[in-house]
Amino acid sequence: MQDLYLTHYSYPGTDPWKNIMNLPEEEAFRVAKELADAHPDITSFGRFADFCNYYPLRKRADAFVREQFIKHGGKPELQHPYSFALGESEYLDKWFDGGEKLELRLDSVSGEQVSFTLGDSCAVIGRGAEPVVLTKAMLLAGISECGSVEAFCKEKLNGYGYVEVQLWKKPEYRYCLLDLDGTLTDPGIGITNSVMYALKKFHIEVADRSELYFFIGPPLADSFRTFLSRYGMEGQEEQAVAYYREYFRDKGIFENEVYPDIPNVLRTLKEKGVTVALATSKPYEFAVRILEHFQLAQYFDYFGAATMDGRISRKADVISNLLTEMGAVDRSEVLMVGDRDQDINGAKSNHLPGAGVLYGYGSAEELKTAGADVVLPKPRDLAGLF
Repeated sequence: MQDLYLTHYSYPGTDPWKNIMNLPEEEAFRVAKELADAHPDITSFGRFADFCNYYPLRKRADAFVREQFIKHGGKPELQHPYSFALGESEYLDKWFDGGEKLELRLDSVSGEQVSFTLGDSCAVIGRGAEPVVLTKAMLLAGISECGSVEAFCKEKLNGYGYVEVQLWKKPEYRYCLLDLDGTLTDPGIGITNSVMYALKKFHIEVADRSELYFFIGPPLADSFRTFLSRYGMEGQEEQAVAYYREYFRDKGIFENEVYPDIPNVLRTLKEKGVTVALATSKPYEFAVRILEHFQLAQYFDYFGAATMDGRISRKADVISNLLTEMGAVDRSEVLMVGDRDQDINGAKSNHLPGAGVLYGYGSAEELKTAGADVVLPKPRDLAGLF
Protein backbone atom coordinates (compact mmCIF):
# COMPACT_ATOMS: atom_id res chain seq x y z
CA MET A 1 0.00 0.00 0.00
CA GLN A 2 1.23 3.51 -0.83
CA ASP A 3 2.38 5.77 1.99
CA LEU A 4 -0.62 7.62 3.39
CA TYR A 5 -0.34 11.18 4.64
CA LEU A 6 -2.52 13.15 7.04
CA THR A 7 -3.03 16.79 6.05
CA HIS A 8 -3.67 19.70 8.38
CA TYR A 9 -5.03 22.76 6.60
CA SER A 10 -4.55 26.19 8.14
CA TYR A 11 -4.85 29.80 7.13
CA PRO A 12 -1.44 31.40 6.34
CA GLY A 13 0.26 32.74 9.45
CA THR A 14 -1.67 30.60 11.95
CA ASP A 15 -0.13 27.90 14.15
CA PRO A 16 -1.24 24.34 13.28
CA TRP A 17 -0.43 23.19 16.81
CA LYS A 18 -2.76 25.60 18.60
CA ASN A 19 -6.28 24.28 19.11
CA ILE A 20 -8.70 26.87 20.48
CA MET A 21 -10.72 24.11 22.13
CA ASN A 22 -7.84 23.29 24.46
CA LEU A 23 -7.96 26.79 25.96
CA PRO A 24 -10.03 27.63 29.09
CA GLU A 25 -13.56 28.55 27.99
CA GLU A 26 -13.35 32.28 28.73
CA GLU A 27 -10.04 32.58 26.90
CA ALA A 28 -11.35 30.51 23.99
CA PHE A 29 -14.26 32.93 23.48
CA ARG A 30 -11.91 35.92 23.68
CA VAL A 31 -9.52 34.45 21.11
CA ALA A 32 -12.44 33.44 18.84
CA LYS A 33 -13.71 37.03 18.79
CA GLU A 34 -10.23 38.36 18.00
CA LEU A 35 -9.86 35.89 15.10
CA ALA A 36 -13.33 36.59 13.73
CA ASP A 37 -12.81 40.38 13.90
CA ALA A 38 -9.38 40.12 12.25
CA HIS A 39 -10.61 37.92 9.36
CA PRO A 40 -14.23 38.88 8.62
CA ASP A 41 -14.13 37.77 4.98
CA ILE A 42 -12.31 34.43 5.34
CA THR A 43 -14.56 31.36 5.22
CA SER A 44 -12.58 29.29 7.71
CA PHE A 45 -12.91 31.98 10.40
CA GLY A 46 -16.71 32.02 10.16
CA ARG A 47 -16.93 29.34 12.86
CA PHE A 48 -15.37 31.82 15.29
CA ALA A 49 -17.91 34.51 14.40
CA ASP A 50 -20.58 31.94 15.36
CA PHE A 51 -18.65 30.64 18.36
CA CYS A 52 -21.66 30.51 20.69
CA ASN A 53 -23.03 27.71 18.51
CA TYR A 54 -19.76 26.22 17.31
CA TYR A 55 -18.14 25.84 20.76
CA PRO A 56 -20.73 23.49 22.36
CA LEU A 57 -21.13 21.53 19.12
CA ARG A 58 -17.37 21.06 18.84
CA LYS A 59 -17.16 19.96 22.49
CA ARG A 60 -19.91 17.42 21.93
CA ALA A 61 -18.33 16.05 18.76
CA ASP A 62 -14.86 15.73 20.31
CA ALA A 63 -16.26 14.04 23.41
CA PHE A 64 -18.23 11.54 21.32
CA VAL A 65 -15.28 10.64 19.08
CA ARG A 66 -12.94 10.37 22.07
CA GLU A 67 -15.32 8.05 23.93
CA GLN A 68 -15.79 5.80 20.90
CA PHE A 69 -12.06 5.75 20.22
CA ILE A 70 -11.35 4.62 23.79
CA LYS A 71 -13.92 1.83 23.38
CA HIS A 72 -11.95 0.67 20.35
CA GLY A 73 -8.70 0.60 22.37
CA GLY A 74 -7.41 4.12 21.77
CA LYS A 75 -5.46 5.98 24.47
CA PRO A 76 -5.95 9.69 23.66
CA GLU A 77 -3.80 12.12 25.64
CA LEU A 78 -5.83 15.24 24.79
CA GLN A 79 -9.46 16.18 25.41
CA HIS A 80 -9.65 17.93 22.05
CA PRO A 81 -7.61 16.63 19.11
CA TYR A 82 -5.72 18.31 16.29
CA SER A 83 -7.80 17.99 13.14
CA PHE A 84 -6.36 16.55 9.93
CA ALA A 85 -7.76 15.02 6.77
CA LEU A 86 -6.77 11.72 5.21
CA GLY A 87 -4.75 12.72 2.16
CA GLU A 88 -5.65 16.00 0.52
CA SER A 89 -9.08 17.58 0.27
CA GLU A 90 -10.13 20.00 -2.47
CA TYR A 91 -12.98 21.13 -0.24
CA LEU A 92 -10.70 22.04 2.68
CA ASP A 93 -8.20 23.68 0.35
CA LYS A 94 -10.93 26.07 -0.80
CA TRP A 95 -12.32 26.47 2.72
CA PHE A 96 -8.93 27.66 3.95
CA ASP A 97 -8.56 29.97 0.96
CA GLY A 98 -5.63 28.02 -0.50
CA GLY A 99 -3.82 28.12 2.84
CA GLU A 100 -0.93 26.08 4.16
CA LYS A 101 -0.71 22.30 4.51
CA LEU A 102 1.28 20.44 7.14
CA GLU A 103 1.50 16.72 6.40
CA LEU A 104 2.29 13.73 8.61
CA ARG A 105 3.02 10.25 7.31
CA LEU A 106 0.43 7.91 8.82
CA ASP A 107 3.07 5.24 9.52
CA SER A 108 4.82 7.71 11.86
CA VAL A 109 1.73 8.11 14.07
CA SER A 110 0.90 5.70 16.89
CA GLY A 111 -2.38 3.86 16.46
CA GLU A 112 -3.18 4.67 20.09
CA GLN A 113 -3.17 8.40 19.31
CA VAL A 114 -5.06 8.72 16.02
CA SER A 115 -8.70 8.12 15.10
CA PHE A 116 -10.76 8.65 11.96
CA THR A 117 -14.36 9.58 11.20
CA LEU A 118 -16.25 9.22 7.94
CA GLY A 119 -16.86 12.91 7.33
CA ASP A 120 -16.36 15.97 9.53
CA SER A 121 -17.36 14.79 13.03
CA CYS A 122 -18.75 18.18 14.02
CA ALA A 123 -20.86 18.46 10.85
CA VAL A 124 -22.19 14.90 11.24
CA ILE A 125 -23.29 15.51 14.83
CA GLY A 126 -24.69 18.90 13.84
CA ARG A 127 -27.02 17.05 11.45
CA GLY A 128 -28.28 14.84 14.28
CA ALA A 129 -26.28 11.74 13.34
CA GLU A 130 -23.41 9.88 14.98
CA PRO A 131 -20.09 9.72 13.10
CA VAL A 132 -18.50 6.35 12.40
CA VAL A 133 -15.24 6.24 14.39
CA LEU A 134 -12.38 4.09 13.13
CA THR A 135 -8.98 3.18 14.54
CA LYS A 136 -5.87 3.14 12.40
CA ALA A 137 -6.10 -0.64 12.06
CA MET A 138 -9.78 -0.46 11.08
CA LEU A 139 -9.07 2.24 8.49
CA LEU A 140 -6.19 0.32 6.89
CA ALA A 141 -8.26 -2.87 6.80
CA GLY A 142 -11.08 -0.98 5.07
CA ILE A 143 -8.74 0.54 2.51
CA SER A 144 -7.16 -2.86 1.84
CA GLU A 145 -10.59 -4.42 1.35
CA CYS A 146 -11.65 -1.70 -1.10
CA GLY A 147 -8.33 -1.76 -2.95
CA SER A 148 -7.39 1.93 -2.62
CA VAL A 149 -8.02 5.08 -0.61
CA GLU A 150 -10.08 6.46 -3.48
CA ALA A 151 -12.28 3.36 -3.64
CA PHE A 152 -12.65 3.35 0.15
CA CYS A 153 -13.81 6.98 0.19
CA LYS A 154 -16.19 6.44 -2.70
CA GLU A 155 -17.80 3.46 -0.99
CA LYS A 156 -17.80 4.59 2.65
CA LEU A 157 -18.18 8.37 2.81
CA ASN A 158 -21.82 8.51 1.67
CA GLY A 159 -21.56 12.04 0.40
CA TYR A 160 -19.33 13.45 3.14
CA GLY A 161 -16.39 15.36 1.72
CA TYR A 162 -13.41 13.68 3.35
CA VAL A 163 -12.18 11.35 6.07
CA GLU A 164 -11.50 13.49 9.15
CA VAL A 165 -8.48 12.55 11.26
CA GLN A 166 -8.23 13.25 14.99
CA LEU A 167 -4.66 13.37 16.29
CA TRP A 168 -4.76 12.99 20.07
CA LYS A 169 -1.08 13.73 20.67
CA LYS A 170 1.25 15.85 18.58
CA PRO A 171 4.70 14.54 17.57
CA GLU A 172 7.39 15.67 19.99
CA TYR A 173 11.15 15.39 19.65
CA ARG A 174 14.10 16.36 21.86
CA TYR A 175 16.94 16.51 19.32
CA CYS A 176 16.90 18.48 16.07
CA LEU A 177 19.39 17.85 13.26
CA LEU A 178 19.30 20.62 10.67
CA ASP A 179 20.50 20.66 7.11
CA LEU A 180 22.09 23.97 6.04
CA ASP A 181 21.56 24.72 2.33
CA GLY A 182 17.88 25.06 1.51
CA THR A 183 16.85 24.63 5.15
CA LEU A 184 18.54 27.36 7.18
CA THR A 185 19.83 29.52 4.34
CA ASP A 186 19.09 30.06 0.66
CA PRO A 187 22.47 29.53 -1.03
CA GLY A 188 21.16 29.60 -4.59
CA ILE A 189 23.21 32.54 -5.90
CA GLY A 190 26.50 31.60 -4.21
CA ILE A 191 26.41 27.93 -5.19
CA THR A 192 25.36 28.50 -8.79
CA ASN A 193 27.91 31.31 -9.22
CA SER A 194 30.59 28.95 -7.93
CA VAL A 195 29.43 26.14 -10.22
CA MET A 196 29.38 28.47 -13.24
CA TYR A 197 32.91 29.66 -12.37
CA ALA A 198 34.08 26.03 -12.29
CA LEU A 199 32.32 25.11 -15.52
CA LYS A 200 33.88 28.03 -17.38
CA LYS A 201 37.25 26.43 -16.65
CA PHE A 202 36.00 23.56 -18.79
CA HIS A 203 34.67 26.01 -21.42
CA ILE A 204 31.05 25.24 -20.50
CA GLU A 205 28.59 28.13 -20.34
CA VAL A 206 25.18 27.83 -18.62
CA ALA A 207 22.69 30.58 -19.43
CA ASP A 208 19.99 29.71 -16.88
CA ARG A 209 21.28 29.20 -13.34
CA SER A 210 18.12 27.25 -12.43
CA GLU A 211 19.63 24.37 -14.44
CA LEU A 212 22.24 24.15 -11.68
CA TYR A 213 19.91 24.06 -8.69
CA PHE A 214 20.37 20.30 -8.46
CA PHE A 215 23.89 21.08 -7.14
CA ILE A 216 22.26 22.43 -3.96
CA GLY A 217 22.24 19.71 -1.33
CA PRO A 218 24.09 16.63 -2.64
CA PRO A 219 27.87 16.16 -2.37
CA LEU A 220 29.56 18.39 -4.99
CA ALA A 221 31.65 15.63 -6.54
CA ASP A 222 28.51 13.60 -7.27
CA SER A 223 26.77 16.54 -8.94
CA PHE A 224 29.82 17.49 -11.02
CA ARG A 225 30.27 13.84 -12.04
CA THR A 226 26.68 13.75 -13.33
CA PHE A 227 26.90 17.11 -15.08
CA LEU A 228 30.32 16.69 -16.71
CA SER A 229 29.45 13.23 -18.01
CA ARG A 230 27.02 14.95 -20.40
CA TYR A 231 30.06 16.50 -22.07
CA GLY A 232 32.18 13.37 -22.08
CA MET A 233 34.36 14.65 -19.23
CA GLU A 234 34.28 11.65 -16.94
CA GLY A 235 36.79 11.66 -14.11
CA GLN A 236 37.04 15.47 -13.91
CA GLU A 237 34.79 15.95 -10.90
CA GLU A 238 37.60 16.43 -8.34
CA GLN A 239 39.20 19.14 -10.47
CA ALA A 240 35.77 20.77 -10.83
CA VAL A 241 35.33 20.77 -7.06
CA ALA A 242 38.72 22.47 -6.70
CA TYR A 243 37.71 25.17 -9.21
CA TYR A 244 34.36 25.58 -7.42
CA ARG A 245 36.12 26.24 -4.12
CA GLU A 246 38.37 28.89 -5.67
CA TYR A 247 35.29 31.06 -6.08
CA PHE A 248 33.20 29.80 -3.16
CA ARG A 249 35.85 30.17 -0.46
CA ASP A 250 35.85 33.97 -0.46
CA LYS A 251 32.88 35.08 -2.59
CA GLY A 252 30.21 32.44 -3.06
CA ILE A 253 30.13 31.49 0.60
CA PHE A 254 28.44 34.78 1.51
CA GLU A 255 26.23 35.11 -1.58
CA ASN A 256 23.63 33.60 0.66
CA GLU A 257 20.75 34.66 2.90
CA VAL A 258 18.95 33.28 5.94
CA TYR A 259 15.35 32.21 5.38
CA PRO A 260 12.79 34.39 7.19
CA ASP A 261 11.92 33.20 10.72
CA ILE A 262 14.93 30.86 11.00
CA PRO A 263 16.62 32.90 13.79
CA ASN A 264 13.33 32.95 15.73
CA VAL A 265 12.87 29.20 15.22
CA LEU A 266 16.38 28.44 16.48
CA ARG A 267 15.88 30.73 19.45
CA THR A 268 12.59 29.01 20.30
CA LEU A 269 14.15 25.56 20.07
CA LYS A 270 16.87 26.53 22.52
CA GLU A 271 14.33 28.09 24.89
CA LYS A 272 12.49 24.76 24.85
CA GLY A 273 15.68 22.93 25.82
CA VAL A 274 16.07 21.16 22.46
CA THR A 275 19.53 19.87 21.52
CA VAL A 276 20.25 21.42 18.11
CA ALA A 277 22.84 20.04 15.70
CA LEU A 278 23.97 20.87 12.19
CA ALA A 279 23.95 18.02 9.64
CA THR A 280 25.24 19.23 6.28
CA SER A 281 27.12 17.81 3.29
CA LYS A 282 29.00 21.09 3.08
CA PRO A 283 32.57 20.93 4.44
CA TYR A 284 32.89 21.86 8.10
CA GLU A 285 35.10 24.90 7.43
CA PHE A 286 32.54 26.49 5.11
CA ALA A 287 29.46 25.51 7.13
CA VAL A 288 30.68 26.98 10.41
CA ARG A 289 31.85 30.18 8.68
CA ILE A 290 28.36 30.63 7.24
CA LEU A 291 26.65 30.08 10.59
CA GLU A 292 29.04 32.48 12.30
CA HIS A 293 28.58 35.09 9.56
CA PHE A 294 24.82 35.04 10.07
CA GLN A 295 25.14 34.84 13.88
CA LEU A 296 23.45 31.44 14.02
CA ALA A 297 26.32 29.34 15.40
CA GLN A 298 25.35 30.26 18.97
CA TYR A 299 22.21 28.11 18.73
CA PHE A 300 24.02 24.86 17.88
CA ASP A 301 25.28 22.23 20.29
CA TYR A 302 26.94 20.06 17.63
CA PHE A 303 28.27 20.64 14.13
CA GLY A 304 28.02 17.67 11.78
CA ALA A 305 29.52 18.33 8.34
CA ALA A 306 31.48 16.84 5.47
CA THR A 307 35.26 16.73 5.32
CA MET A 308 37.16 18.84 2.82
CA ASP A 309 38.89 15.75 1.39
CA GLY A 310 35.57 14.08 0.58
CA ARG A 311 36.12 11.21 3.01
CA ILE A 312 32.78 12.11 4.58
CA SER A 313 30.32 13.70 2.17
CA ARG A 314 27.06 11.77 2.03
CA LYS A 315 24.32 12.84 4.40
CA ALA A 316 23.93 9.34 5.85
CA ASP A 317 27.61 9.35 6.89
CA VAL A 318 27.43 12.89 8.27
CA ILE A 319 24.45 11.88 10.43
CA SER A 320 26.08 8.64 11.55
CA ASN A 321 29.22 10.46 12.74
CA LEU A 322 27.10 13.12 14.41
CA LEU A 323 25.07 10.55 16.35
CA THR A 324 28.29 8.93 17.55
CA GLU A 325 29.47 12.29 18.82
CA MET A 326 26.12 12.94 20.55
CA GLY A 327 26.34 9.65 22.44
CA ALA A 328 23.47 7.47 23.63
CA VAL A 329 20.26 9.13 22.49
CA ASP A 330 16.84 7.66 21.80
CA ARG A 331 16.69 7.81 18.00
CA SER A 332 12.91 8.08 18.01
CA GLU A 333 13.40 11.48 19.68
CA VAL A 334 15.84 12.76 17.03
CA LEU A 335 14.34 14.57 14.04
CA MET A 336 16.41 15.21 10.90
CA VAL A 337 15.17 18.27 8.99
CA GLY A 338 16.08 19.07 5.40
CA ASP A 339 14.75 20.13 2.02
CA ARG A 340 15.95 17.29 -0.26
CA ASP A 341 15.47 13.55 -0.54
CA GLN A 342 19.05 12.85 0.57
CA ASP A 343 18.19 14.43 3.94
CA ILE A 344 15.27 12.03 4.39
CA ASN A 345 17.24 9.08 3.03
CA GLY A 346 20.12 9.93 5.37
CA ALA A 347 17.72 9.96 8.30
CA LYS A 348 16.17 6.63 7.32
CA SER A 349 19.63 5.05 6.90
CA ASN A 350 20.27 5.93 10.53
CA HIS A 351 16.82 4.87 11.76
CA LEU A 352 15.69 8.44 12.44
CA PRO A 353 12.43 10.19 11.61
CA GLY A 354 12.84 12.85 8.93
CA ALA A 355 11.03 16.11 8.23
CA GLY A 356 11.04 17.76 4.82
CA VAL A 357 10.64 21.51 4.34
CA LEU A 358 8.94 22.97 1.27
CA TYR A 359 10.51 26.43 1.22
CA GLY A 360 13.89 25.08 0.02
CA TYR A 361 14.81 23.29 -3.19
CA GLY A 362 12.91 20.00 -2.88
CA SER A 363 9.29 19.32 -3.82
CA ALA A 364 6.58 17.68 -1.74
CA GLU A 365 6.63 14.75 -4.16
CA GLU A 366 10.40 14.30 -3.75
CA LEU A 367 10.21 14.42 0.04
CA LYS A 368 7.18 12.14 0.35
CA THR A 369 8.63 9.62 -2.11
CA ALA A 370 11.69 9.45 0.15
CA GLY A 371 9.37 8.74 3.10
CA ALA A 372 9.39 12.02 5.04
CA ASP A 373 7.53 11.62 8.34
CA VAL A 374 6.54 15.29 8.31
CA VAL A 375 6.28 17.81 5.47
CA LEU A 376 6.45 21.43 6.66
CA PRO A 377 5.42 24.44 4.55
CA LYS A 378 7.18 27.17 6.58
CA PRO A 379 10.15 27.47 8.96
CA ARG A 380 7.93 28.48 11.88
CA ASP A 381 6.08 25.12 11.67
CA LEU A 382 9.25 23.34 12.80
CA ALA A 383 9.27 24.70 16.36
CA GLY A 384 5.83 23.25 17.07
CA LEU A 385 7.20 19.70 16.76
CA PHE A 386 9.34 20.13 19.87
